[in-house]
Amino acid sequence: MDFSDATTEKATQEHSDSDNAHGLTDSAVHTVVKPLHRDMEGTSPADPIVWFGQAEAQFATPNITSDQTKHHHIVSALQPEIAVEVRDLIINPPVEKPYATLKAELIKRTTASEQRRVQLLLSDEELGDKKPSQLLRRMRQLLGERHLEEGIFKELFLQRLPPNVRVVLAASVDAVSVDALSNLADRIMDVHFLKSPRRHL
Repeated sequence: MDFSDATTEKATQEHSDSDNAHGLTDSAVHTVVKPLHRDMEGTSPADPIVWFGQAEAQFATPNITSDQTKHHHIVSALQPEIAVEVRDLIINPPVEKPYATLKAELIKRTTASEQRRVQLLLSDEELGDKKPSQLLRRMRQLLGERHLEEGIFKELFLQRLPPNVRVVLAASVDAVSVDALSNLADRIMDVHFLKSPRRHL
């Protein structure tokens, strides 16, 4: 799940009589919250947990503590395709803890289920033009917090490598970790690329 490089910049000048109510500093509040998009496959948002973590770090700088103010900032940063997932909480936000509720529900509704993560891991993710080490990182991202026995995970990783690479790695499979295998696979593929005849237009 990728974030857009573009950012939504919002500056809010709060009057002194409302500063205390919102937990803001005396100066103008200036926050930058990156829009939350769906990932390139269009299946789920780009890691909403990390996105909220970044937003909360930005809230801390101008001392934004009001749950309602946080809710307003987050809603303004949601892209339309994500906002529809929490339409009810945008149109009728809860009176108590609107931000906390929105955060919990957005993560719940948009984060791929553990089953879907495993299905992506098993069937959808391919090496493509990635390096083996990049593929390994992507597979771990899809796996999330779910635990798989290393031997099974290693086999899933190896199945996605080219046959000639698997042949070279065969002697090392049981002796080294999957991280070591991915680094070795990187070197094998680099050597194979250098030896491959160059194509001319």
